Amino acid sequence: MKAEVSFVPGPATVINQLDEGYAKRALKQLRVSQPFNYLATTCMRALFKVTSSESELIIKHLHRVGNVRVTLPNGRTLRLWSRADDWVSNQIFWRGWTGYEPETAPLFYRLATRARTTIDVGAYVGFYSLLAGHANPAGQVFAFEPLPEVHERLRRNLVLNGLDNVHCVRSAAGQSDGIAEFFSMPTRMPTSSSLSPELMRSAAELITSSVEVITLDTFVRDNKIPRVDLVKIDTENTEPQVLSGMRTTLERDRPLIICEVLGRGSEGPLEEILRPLGYRYYHLTPDGLVHRDHIQGHPEWLNYLFATLSPEEAVNL
Repeated sequence: MKAEVSFVPGPATVINQLDEGYAKRALKQLRVSQPFNYLATTCMRALFKVTSSESELIIKHLHRVGNVRVTLPNGRTLRLWSRADDWVSNQIFWRGWTGYEPETAPLFYRLATRARTTIDVGAYVGFYSLLAGHANPAGQVFAFEPLPEVHERLRRNLVLNGLDNVHCVRSAAGQSDGIAEFFSMPTRMPTSSSLSPELMRSAAELITSSVEVITLDTFVRDNKIPRVDLVKIDTENTEPQVLSGMRTTLERDRPLIICEVLGRGSEGPLEEILRPLGYRYYHLTPDGLVHRDHIQGHPEWLNYLFATLSPEEAVNL
């Protein structure tokens, strides 16, 4: 006689089978309620780990409020604080330190361990800046974030981590020095903000503010930075302007560059700047670095590594 085996669904399966509208409302109530948010998120994350499961519904709608802590490969602890209003901290809470941009974060961490100077343009809440600061305590990190509310959160996270080698810069990086209009969505922690009105035009509502813009060449010169080793750029389609404003630094140092490519016309201008300097283009994918003859936007995997390394050298990074 064959024994009957009954299947007991895991918690993620049960949650995902609930009425979606009801589940969303319940999770959003927990999101803003303390201490229930802390208890619910902590217990649910532990349950996911025990059962080796997860629920996209939970991760999307039950954001962590308060402190998020993760242990990095070198044993140091990276800390973020959230009011359930930034997607980066939420992904890291539920999925670990590689949970946000998993195709990019581990490579960036490795590169940062040996970078004497790292520049993070479009730092947002500071994940990559803090990652670099922890990866190499002897290095210097400069985090550019011009939007006042986001810059405030960046500084809060810096204090939380107790890093004295990460420096916040309340400016945008661009093609020329001056004052420019900056566009963002009307939320406290907007997921998209840019100097590009064309990119932001599709948003239903926009807030316009004036921000200081500085070229990275000016910044490097004024701060007497002897060498730049690593640059991360995420500026919502103005990445070519950032690189155009650091041509002298690019020619001098040939830094490694992690760059977002949204596929909205930035590809050609990026190539025009990088090709004469001997840069190659490596798409960051779940399968690792993919060498491209040309920069091509992708709907999901947005980041590239630009480096003056051969494909054989790049795979060993």
